Amino acid sequence: MDRRNSGAYILLLYLVLSIYLLPLFPSEGSAEDFTRWASVVSLVERNSFEISWAKEMIPTKKFADVSKLEDGTVYPNKPPGIAFLSAPFYAIVKVILGKPTPENVRTSWFILRFIISTLPLILLAVWLIGMEVDTFSVAILLFATPLFSYSLLYSSHILVAVFIYLAFRLIYDTRRVFPERCFWAGLLMGYAFLCEFAAFVPLVVFGLGLITTESRERSTRLFFYFAGVAPLFLVMTIYYYFVFGSPVAMFSQYAITFPSLGNLYELLISPSLGLFFFSPILLFAVFSVFDSNERGFRRQRLKLVTIFLTVLTILLITPKHNGILVAAGSLILVIPLMLDTFFDGEIEDYPSLFRGFLFSVSFLFCTIPMLTYFFAPDTLQFPHNSFWQPLLSDANIYTPTLANTFGLENNFWTILPAMFCLLLAVYFVWRDAKFPFRFAVGLFAGFLLVGNYMFLAELEKDASKPFLESAIKQTQPSG
Repeated sequence: MDRRNSGAYILLLYLVLSIYLLPLFPSEGSAEDFTRWASVVSLVERNSFEISWAKEMIPTKKFADVSKLEDGTVYPNKPPGIAFLSAPFYAIVKVILGKPTPENVRTSWFILRFIISTLPLILLAVWLIGMEVDTFSVAILLFATPLFSYSLLYSSHILVAVFIYLAFRLIYDTRRVFPERCFWAGLLMGYAFLCEFAAFVPLVVFGLGLITTESRERSTRLFFYFAGVAPLFLVMTIYYYFVFGSPVAMFSQYAITFPSLGNLYELLISPSLGLFFFSPILLFAVFSVFDSNERGFRRQRLKLVTIFLTVLTILLITPKHNGILVAAGSLILVIPLMLDTFFDGEIEDYPSLFRGFLFSVSFLFCTIPMLTYFFAPDTLQFPHNSFWQPLLSDANIYTPTLANTFGLENNFWTILPAMFCLLLAVYFVWRDAKFPFRFAVGLFAGFLLVGNYMFLAELEKDASKPFLESAIKQTQPSG
């Protein structure tokens, strides 16, 4: 079996889905997405980051992660990297669509989302396929982790995760660490930090890791790395100085909290937001700590330190202003690092039965929310059961699709092509499995487990009722 071809088929299916699914709802939608879009438009149209005008243009929309100054102006308080990167693409879109209006918001929004969030994941998958990474690992990257959800939203999470992973591989993929590769890695990490504060952790770890490299040219490597980081860090401080009056204003939206088992449970295990609940296939990454072929080598130690310190930092630092979040958003940036051992082929050392089981559970938990209104409130503990299942099976609420832009009514028949593509992706993964029968048994067991969890019990029915009513209202066509 030609695995490279199967990986290409998986990538093609993802590309089709990323274009066909248009998860933009006409009412509230994502306040975070709207804030980022408004920032880019302000930068191009007004040479400013002030975005209060956008609320006047679309009153039904809400902002997230913003600061209102004494003079009434409103500015995003998140780093400006995504706005800088999006600006030239929006300028091109503006030539075609004209100035922003309520009617063309969705089009420019989709184009920016595809370029900033979807395309980086596609390019990473293309590179991995070129490196002859197996079909199973490519499918996990594209469909079986929260990377899938965030790649369909206009955010910097995927971009930052890809930059961090590429920077890691630029420096530590070769026995000899080359100074020029350190410079390019520094640029990537600097821009990742310009997009997301949490990238500061891998930025520092990768830099300190250079101290452990061979003594010859060690100082040169460190200089080149931080020479790549410095310009982007300077841009960050200048931005916060001129907008908020202080270069340290970037830290004002965070509060230090003492880590608790409850916070750790919510971050990693909870059915509402937990990374390992939505993507239990990542448990193999935990097992690889003890049986990986690179165990004890510098490369693995740096990965583990980066992942551990990132999780610890997220537990310690809690944003003061929380918007709507999709599962495991704060941990997106380290998921490619967790998948690194998969890309090396070590995932095939685990039994096919368990690989099939964990893949199907991860695949379903990560893709089902994107077929309907996926912004489940974090107050619900079992959103697959109490929120997404009723929306799909009872209310018949489906994600808008490309078909709807051509006038077709949003119903089961317009979402059916997306479901078919997802099933086809599972088929290609099964077809390339090492032991197809055992893998199929695991797949079937996973489908049964998820089906029972979603349909056989009615968990927190009363608690979810007002949120379901709100979601149904928000998904109704405006006007």
